[in-house]
Amino acid sequence: MILHAFIAEFRRNIIEFKRYPTEFISQVFLVVVIFYGLFLGGKYITGGEVFGDRLSGVVIGYVMWVLVLDAIGSMGYTISEESKNGNLEQVFLSPLGATTVLFVRNLANLVYLMFFILIVVVFIMVLTGHYLSLSIMNLIPLLMAVGIAIGIGYIVASMTIIFKRTDQFLNMIQFALLFVIMTPFTDFGGNWSLVAIIVPFAPMVGLLKEMIINDSSLLETSLLFWWSCINLIIWLGVGVFTFRLANKRARKMGTLGHY
Repeated sequence: MILHAFIAEFRRNIIEFKRYPTEFISQVFLVVVIFYGLFLGGKYITGGEVFGDRLSGVVIGYVMWVLVLDAIGSMGYTISEESKNGNLEQVFLSPLGATTVLFVRNLANLVYLMFFILIVVVFIMVLTGHYLSLSIMNLIPLLMAVGIAIGIGYIVASMTIIFKRTDQFLNMIQFALLFVIMTPFTDFGGNWSLVAIIVPFAPMVGLLKEMIINDSSLLETSLLFWWSCINLIIWLGVGVFTFRLANKRARKMGTLGHY
């Protein structure tokens, strides 16, 4: 049943992609233009070229930010749209359960997200003239980051089914995530290492930087990899737990179908 749901959601994404290609093109254009504007601004402020590991780190952080933002936003957006359309109760009454339905939808959207990120990275590298050394193994920290994004997405969805309108909260999350992802917690010493384990996405960003900038393997960055695993378990677990609590509360309040 889960496989059938995944295939159905995947086909729906393909149909929407074919039917509304301008949405994809506009999204790519906007994301690339914003980064290029930041890049030109950085060149102007520094009075010279922006090269080296710092630019690589900024590109990695920015791409990670765009990826997780899309994954998180889709959760709240899905709940909000289903509520507006009057279909929210059907989602929660599904034999699979709302938790599984939302997870499958994000999983089906993962292929689209990865394709989108690949196109964005290519355009950014061409425009900046700074090329990253990419490999298939780079997908590991990216997929872990998506897993955490799904966990945080469950938290956003929980707030949506309880408070209904969370647009401003989603806007606030954008800037909070930008701070979290762009801050190199894993580069700090001392107690910051413990903080990096808890802060969402921090170990994944550090792991991805090590793999791309320093061309390190997973064996050479095993500590960051295990930190990433712990981080994933924590936030995905918290997200699912919060969503189930919110689900029960909304059922008791009888507000699932309200908007």
